[in-house]
Amino acid sequence: MKSKIILILSFGILSLINCGLFGQSSSSYTRFGLGDVDYSYSVRRMGMGQLGTSIADVDFISVINPASLYRIGKTRIEFSLNYNGIFLANDQQKNYFAETDFGGFTVGVPISNKYGIGMAFGLVPFSNVSYNVLERYNSTNPLIGDYEIEYSGKGGLSKVFISSSYLLPIDMSIGASMDYYFGNINYNSRVEFINSASFSSEYERSYQNRGIGGTFGFISPDFSKLLKLKSISDFRLGLAVNLFSNIKDDTLFIAKSVVGIDTLSSGRGEINLPSRLSFGMSFVLNSKYLFSLDYSSQAWSKYLINNISSSALRDAYKISSGFEYRPARELGGTFWEQIIFRAGLSYEQTQYLIYGKGINQYSVSLGASFPLSNENTLDVGLMYSRRGTKELNLLQEEIIKLGIGFSLGELWFLRQDK
Repeated sequence: MKSKIILILSFGILSLINCGLFGQSSSSYTRFGLGDVDYSYSVRRMGMGQLGTSIADVDFISVINPASLYRIGKTRIEFSLNYNGIFLANDQQKNYFAETDFGGFTVGVPISNKYGIGMAFGLVPFSNVSYNVLERYNSTNPLIGDYEIEYSGKGGLSKVFISSSYLLPIDMSIGASMDYYFGNINYNSRVEFINSASFSSEYERSYQNRGIGGTFGFISPDFSKLLKLKSISDFRLGLAVNLFSNIKDDTLFIAKSVVGIDTLSSGRGEINLPSRLSFGMSFVLNSKYLFSLDYSSQAWSKYLINNISSSALRDAYKISSGFEYRPARELGGTFWEQIIFRAGLSYEQTQYLIYGKGINQYSVSLGASFPLSNENTLDVGLMYSRRGTKELNLLQEEIIKLGIGFSLGELWFLRQDK
């Protein structure tokens, strides 16, 4: 137990250090809305296409659907780090950027196996803004000369949640989560004059966001028992709905120059964030092979900042399929015989609509869980995505995401007989 606590603290310290060492990892698309939405709250989900609304596990925590907590057998702790690399290309040039970030921290606790009451809480990312664009201009005015403008953005939203589940007598699980969203997003623009005596200047707009929401879901009874299927088991449907209240944001607009820092404006506003709907199905073949198919949608065309919409946003949806091979647990099994393998495919119509051109994304992922003991695993996930286009001088992106995490299980809160 002491070694696990040390491992968790060490991992947390490394997470904070790593998050400050690397630069930006995304494109200028993330300047619109709240940036890229993070579907993958765990390394396991990354390896299976990032969704999995109907999947419930004994030894993994899912926060996509709180109804999945009814199966947790022991107290579990999960946390991860992600490495994000992106190749950006347009008609003129190519670039590569990378960074690491904290993938999330969750704790799941079984309350009652009989009634399917499980509880989870944690901190997970919700959205990410991270871009840096440099544009150079040639001026015919000798007083101005050549100059360059750098646009950059950094930040995003995180979610703190506490959720619980309950198993109805008809073998259907229901669940609910209370969510708190918070985070800062900073947008900068800097003008640098190259061959003139003009002074450089920089403008920064900062948003400090906070708000509450809720996630509600259910997982159906096992239809394989109702249909009396022989080779198929655990055939279930799942549904989850994410609801958001109006998110409050404090805005600060400042200018920086050699003269000093000047506050141009400040105020308080509201963000109307559209709800998200996810549903899916899953089943197990021959007790070893798990298959899943999911769909998730969010009407970003209804996203408003102070009742103002954005022409650069449209309704988004994601279709995902996942596969997992889980060998049967046997006493005396070797290390290699206990490895869990995963794979996933997904297609996403992102919320970005630039110059009337929609930005779509295709992804393929692989993953594995390596046993550290009977209840603990080292999880690895790798995802490759391609999105965007070079048309209209837009950006085409190739994204590589590597996730490394731990899933640790322990019998806590259990009275020992004396």
